[in-house]
Order: sequence, then structure tokens, then C-alpha cells
Amino acid sequence: MESRPHTPADELDLHELFFRLRQRWPLFLASLLLAGLLAFLYLRVKEPVYAFRATMLLGDQGTGSKQAQELLKILEVKEKGTKMEDEIGLLTSADMVGQALQRLPFNVQYFAAPATWLNTLKDVQVRERPLGAVPFRLVPDPAAPQLTGVPIYVEQLPDGRFTLKADANKGTLYSLPTGELVREVLDVHLNETVRAGDTLRHPLLTAVVQAEPGYPAGGTAERYFVLLRDHVSLIGEYSQHLSIKPIDRESRMIELTSKGSVPQKEMQFLDTLMRNYVENDLQTKNMTGQKTVAFLDKEIGHLSDSLRRSTAALSSFRAARGVVDVEAQSARGIQQQGELEMLRAKVATNRKYYQNMLSYLRASKGTNQIVAPSSIGIEDPVVNNLILQLTDLNSQRAALGVSASAENPMVTVLDERIRLAKETLAQTLNNMTRAADIALRDLDSQLGQVRGSMNRMPENERQLASLKSKTDFNDKNYQFLIEKRAEAAIALATNATDKKIVDEAGMSGDGPTAPKPGVVALIALVAGLVLPLGITLLMDKANRRIQSKEDLSRITNIPMLGVVAHGTAQDKENMLRDPKGPIAESFRSIRVNLQYLAAGLDKKLIGVTSSVPGEGKTFCSVNLAAEMAQSGRKVLLLECDLRRPTVAGYFQLEQACTEHGLSSYLMGLSTLEDCRHPSSVRNLDVICCGPIPANPTELLESARMEELLNQLREQYDYVIVDTPPTGYVSEFFMLLRHLDANIYVVRQNYTDKGLISHINELHREQKIKHIYMIINDMYFTKTYEYRHKEKVYAYGY
Repeated sequence: MESRPHTPADELDLHELFFRLRQRWPLFLASLLLAGLLAFLYLRVKEPVYAFRATMLLGDQGTGSKQAQELLKILEVKEKGTKMEDEIGLLTSADMVGQALQRLPFNVQYFAAPATWLNTLKDVQVRERPLGAVPFRLVPDPAAPQLTGVPIYVEQLPDGRFTLKADANKGTLYSLPTGELVREVLDVHLNETVRAGDTLRHPLLTAVVQAEPGYPAGGTAERYFVLLRDHVSLIGEYSQHLSIKPIDRESRMIELTSKGSVPQKEMQFLDTLMRNYVENDLQTKNMTGQKTVAFLDKEIGHLSDSLRRSTAALSSFRAARGVVDVEAQSARGIQQQGELEMLRAKVATNRKYYQNMLSYLRASKGTNQIVAPSSIGIEDPVVNNLILQLTDLNSQRAALGVSASAENPMVTVLDERIRLAKETLAQTLNNMTRAADIALRDLDSQLGQVRGSMNRMPENERQLASLKSKTDFNDKNYQFLIEKRAEAAIALATNATDKKIVDEAGMSGDGPTAPKPGVVALIALVAGLVLPLGITLLMDKANRRIQSKEDLSRITNIPMLGVVAHGTAQDKENMLRDPKGPIAESFRSIRVNLQYLAAGLDKKLIGVTSSVPGEGKTFCSVNLAAEMAQSGRKVLLLECDLRRPTVAGYFQLEQACTEHGLSSYLMGLSTLEDCRHPSSVRNLDVICCGPIPANPTELLESARMEELLNQLREQYDYVIVDTPPTGYVSEFFMLLRHLDANIYVVRQNYTDKGLISHINELHREQKIKHIYMIINDMYFTKTYEYRHKEKVYAYGY
């Protein structure tokens, strides 16, 4: 009797795994071939993707040239630069990417489909081409809605005209500049012919088709089509490809990278994006200088009129009154009056500035609308610091707003700080306005005293001094504003951006970054091996049929006598006449094991059963009986399967068993001698079923059946009883009490594991004793446990 394996169920036996995989080598071969074919098609169809790189210096975040800053001395504290993260956020923002794409003709994509076998049914092997690499160019009308997302095939006719075709189940009309969806279109159909340079006007497309100048003449084997893209989808696509990061943690230099299938387009995009960012930075920095110059020009214009009128009045007074100079007594009063008036004018100017700033703040305008106090001669560090603080907070809020929503905690904190800074600045301006009002009242009082003293001077001298004082005041203010205006103009003229393009866009590496043939081949190899491996393991796990004795050991502890090798139909026919070969050796081994177990015991009646028909119980009964008979024992084969008898066919006894058999004997219609037939095997007699009865259960449980078995036990060394299968009928359990031993037959890759549960439960509860198992129809070449027996049964033959 063969021993059972004791390998734990969860332990992986690599030898067994490799044996199972080797049995399915055609699956692996087919999977590798399929994976290789798919990898080849992928490499042919997939567009190559290239990587591109550019570098840019962000500078030290100054507002202009150092000479202009030193000349103006506008700020008393050093301005803080924008953080690197904010700069990168602005550069990658949708607005900045959109501005760059507006300068590029990317709303039309050109594709070429070569005339290869891959494109026989459908254009799957296509390559995008840059503008100028196809024999035409399409210029869509930006004011009209255009068909997007649907290939529009363009064919050049011999007479110079172009045919445009498009067919699709569904399409969309978009406004290309704004990305606004106009409407959806079902059953898209376009077939129009237009001359080069003429405008095609169609409900789905309004555009001009032009012949590409300088494109080589002559037909090609390629088909061309275009795809129209709206501005919003282009922003999304290029934003996804764009990546920006500093080249070092402490560096102000950044690296811009992008990926795409058309090198010219990707390099144009990166270069345009960098130039647009530099121009926007310079434009922002020039805006402050332009507003300062405009404010000074306005004030100079007003003061120029006042100076001209005061100078003309002084000249007219001197000509009319003949007054050339004033007395030394009036000079002191005139000087004092001029100083007081100048001081009052300065205070009034300051008050006007404070009120203007308050108006801007109350109107919720940005701080970039407020002119710096020092630029108009107001030196107040408190106001300057508050304005700088508010400007810095607004800059942070604007930078953070590019990538964060209004509910972001950092945005909320910045908004609160901006609100507090505005309230502080407004309170300060209110206080300073009240202080200016007090100063003006004080100066008016002092001027009143000086003017009173001047009234006591001679009328001509007093009027002359007044006119001269007014003229001097206007002249000094005019010269002051002219000087400041010149300084502001110098600062504006010398203003420069601190952003600089270091390296223009270029390709990274010598070729495409994807797809890489080596990586694709490796993936195909792994997939070609893993897929059949997974299928094999899944099939083994999902297989509910008995494959080996190890499967039996997991579900039952019934002893096993052995296995019956798989044989050809010719081997089975020659079994009884010429007992050689693997099948005969299998039953010889089973017979030896059975006799070893029966040594010293009275096991003469041996029943052979199975779970369901088709497992080979009758085949095993016949051959086991023949093997025992050939070993010198006197054996009888008793067929108790009265529903589907097949024993007569093994011994060519069909005619003899038609009338007489076990059924006729149990019904009292035949004698034992009528039913018992000698076989072609020496020492082997056979009792077949006979006529198929209507009541097999009643016959097998009759007293006559018990008498027959007792009689046969006395006459033969062994009686092999071919019983009905246990899974369908109950006759086996009626015969069980008469049997000395039982053989339970299972068939490899046929018997379901669940069918053994019933017989196993009976054995576990000791309701069936002396039961043994046989695995029938075992393929040694396909079973890991018996792989070594593939040639062993041919030994000696």
C-alpha cells in the first residue's frame, strides 16, 4: 500500500510547480508569442515621446536697476522678494500657460497616417507633424464655432483644390479662443471641396486652406488629417506636460521640463512661456514708474499755470507802479511769509495725499494704485512702512491665490492680515489728516500775523512783496517737481527685469524617452510568463477534480491501494489476453497490496464501487479479478450493478448472459450453474447481471442474495463484487454488510472532490471498515507524484 504525503497544504513545492508549468508549455509559448506580437504592434503604433529642457534665472527680486534705486531712494526698508514657490506657481499657472499658447498656432494639430498594413482598416499608426511638415495649412476663423475632437481628412487634388472630409457619430462645436462649448452635433458629416486660399464656410467648419509654401511637390503614400483644439483643452494638455523645479535647494535658477511627440512644438512652447513670463515681469515693474510719472506730469501742469500767472502779475505790477526793489524792512517779512506759505503748501499737499489714499482704501482698490509718499516729497516713515507692509501682503495673497482656493487656511490668514493692515493704515491716515488740519490752522494764524504786519508797510511794497513771494513759491515748487519727474523718468528708463533665460529649450538626450524597445520587450516577456503562470495557478486552484493522491490526502484518510495507469484502447482490449504493460502492472501492484492487507484475515468478498458512473469501477473489478485469478487463486466476478451492466462485454458473454444472470437467479428463474460462466482467464468465473430487473433494490436485499454470497464464500478464494456507484443509488450500502473489504475507485481529472465527502464521513464514523481507494486512469506524464513511473512499467518487456 502506498504511503500518503505529509506536505502541508500551504507549503509551496517548487519542483511540483515547475512540473505543472512544464506540462503547459504550449500555453507559455502561445502567451509569449502573443505578448511579443502585442509589443511589436505597440512599438509600431505608439508615437515616440521626447523630453525637453530649459533653464531660467529668477534673479534677486529687485524692482529695477540698482542705479535707479540709489537715485530715487524711495524706500527706507529693503523690499522682500517673492518666494521661489510663488514664482514657480505663477509660471505654471493656467493664465501664464494660456498667454504663451495664445501666441502659438497650436489650435490646429496636423497628423499623417502612412499607407502600411496596420492602417488597412483604420488609421492606428499615425504621427503628429508640426506646421510646415504637411503640404497644407488650415487657418480656422476664431469668430466662428469649429468642429473639435473629430479627425478632418484633407486631400490635395491635382488641380490645386483641397477636399475636406469628416465622419463621426458625435462631435462638439467649440469657440477656439475661449474654449466655450457651443453645442453638440450628432451624426457628423463633412465633405467639401475648396480652392487654396478660399474660405470654407460650413456649419461645422469655417476656415481657410492654404498650400504650404516650399513644400516638395509630388504625391505621397500618406493620408493627412487635422484636429482642432480649443484654448482650454490646450492649456490643460500643456500644463500636464510642464514641470518646473529649482536646480538646487538654495538656487534661484529653475529647470523647465516638458514631454511631447513633436519636438518643434514643445521647444516653441517652452521658449514662448519663458519670454512671456519675462515680459510680464518687466511690464509689472514698469507700471509703478509710469503711474508716478503720470502723477508728476499732472501736478507740474497745474503748477506751471500758477507760475506763469504769478510771473505775469509781478511783471505787470512792476511796469505799472515802477517798483524795482523793496526795502530791507519788508524783506524780512516777505521771507517769513514765503517760508510760511511754502510750509503751508507742503502740509496741504500732504493732507491731500492722505485723503487720496483714504479714498483708494475705502474704494477697496489695490495698493498698486497708491503713489509712494516719498515720490512727491512726503517723508513719513510710518506711512511708508505701512504701505510696504500692505503691498507685500497683497503680493503674497496674489501668489497664493494661483494654486489655492479661498477656503485655504493660509489664504484666510493673509486676508485677515490684509484687513488689519488696511485698518491700521486708514487709522494712521485719519490721524495724520487731523494733524495736518491742526498744522494748517496754526500756519494760517502765523500767516495772518505776518500779513497784518505787511499791511502796515507801504501799499506798493506790500503788493510787490506779495507778488514776488507767490512767484518764488511757485518757482520753487515747480523746480522741485521737475527734479522729481526727471528722477522718475530715469528710473523708468533704466528699469530692468531680474528674470533671465539662461538656456533655451532643447531636447534631452539623443532620442525618444518612450517607448523604449528594451523596456517594452521586458514587459512583454514578463507578461508572457506571468499570464500563463497565473492561469495555471488559477486553473489548479479552481479545479475540483482529483488529480493525485495528495489531493485525496487533503480530504480523506482512507488508505490507498495504488493507481491504475492510463492506457490506450488497445491496451485495455489486450488486458485479459496478454497481461503486460503499465495497466497490468498497476493491477498486479494493487493485488499484492490487497493480499498483504488481507494476510491472516478472512477477506474473501471484496466490493468495488465508485462515486458516479464513468470512473472505471467495472474496469477495475474485471482486471483485479483477472489478476487475482492469474496469480493462482480461484476467483469469481459477481456483477451486482443491475442498472447499467457492462461486465459481459469484457468476456464476450453478451449472448450467454441475456437470459441467465444474477437477476434471474435472485428471482428464482435460473440456477447458480445457469448463471455462472467460465471466462477466458484461467481460474476466473463470472456471474453477469442477466436481464435488467425492474426492482434491483429488492432483489439485492433479499435473503436469496445473502444465501448466494455465503455459498460463493465457501466455493472461491476471492469474490470480486462489482457494486453500483454510491453517489446515485443505495444498493452498495445494502451489500456493505456482506462484504469483507471495499475498494473505492476514483478517476483522475474526473471525480469531483465533493463526491468523496459521503464515503469519507462513513469511514470517519467507522460505519464502513476495511475500505481502500484506487486512482484510475492516471496519466503519469502529467502527474508530479508519479512522473518517475512513466517508463517503469515497461521494464523487462
